[in-house]
Amino acid sequence: MSYVHAGAGFASELRRLRLLEARYDAGTVRRIKAVCGSLDGARCLEVGAGAGSTARWLAGQVGRHGRVVATDIDCRFLRGLGTPNLEVRQHDIEVDNVEEASYDLVHCRAVLLHLSDPGRALGRMAAALRPGGVLLVEDADFVSLVAALPQHALAPGFDRTMNRVTAFLASQGCMDPWFGRRLPGLVDDLGLGRGAFETTVARRGGGSPEARLLEQSTARVYEPMISVGLLTGADVDTLRRATADPSFMFFDAVSVAAWGRRAS
Repeated sequence: MSYVHAGAGFASELRRLRLLEARYDAGTVRRIKAVCGSLDGARCLEVGAGAGSTARWLAGQVGRHGRVVATDIDCRFLRGLGTPNLEVRQHDIEVDNVEEASYDLVHCRAVLLHLSDPGRALGRMAAALRPGGVLLVEDADFVSLVAALPQHALAPGFDRTMNRVTAFLASQGCMDPWFGRRLPGLVDDLGLGRGAFETTVARRGGGSPEARLLEQSTARVYEPMISVGLLTGADVDTLRRATADPSFMFFDAVSVAAWGRRAS
């Protein structure tokens, strides 16, 4: 698959990643605490660490006797993140091996929907678990991404444009917008015990960090879609107005988490 954000400039992509962290971090912390309990002294692997907020938090949780390895294909946004208990490593989970039976927690977020073979990546992550270790994976499903107030003047244009954008991303192999519904089954197939999953969906308003994240993420495909007649300038203007207007509400993509624990 062609990662839609691969060619983005440093400052632009860092802004987008910070917005992604603002959207997801609280839920990630809640889930890790609920599933893992104390991580003091633990060894953790953060796959696709992005701009590093989860890796930094984990480093604070494991203490000086624990260790966090933060990996990404693009480590530009992880520079300066290293601490005595945190290692930054350039790594592609689809093709590069991971130390087997080495980690108490393996976590990734907003990664698998971009991969051509997420099952293979999950297999590598599961193999990296120590006995008793936890795999926790979070991703999205865009099934819920619609205007929350159909009577709003911008709602029809928002829904039409978002439907076209998600269909285009899927058709071009940029990402699987409906991957989240597959995630619990893929984790179940790993044969880990004590597995479970959780789905949440939130109502957002224009002008919010989540709305800015949506607009900045979709902006990367405006030009190619316009060039082949799949979007117009008016469509883009409608989406930008909606995501900036506090009176406009929408349901965000479903956040899906799935986890399992390797037998002790």
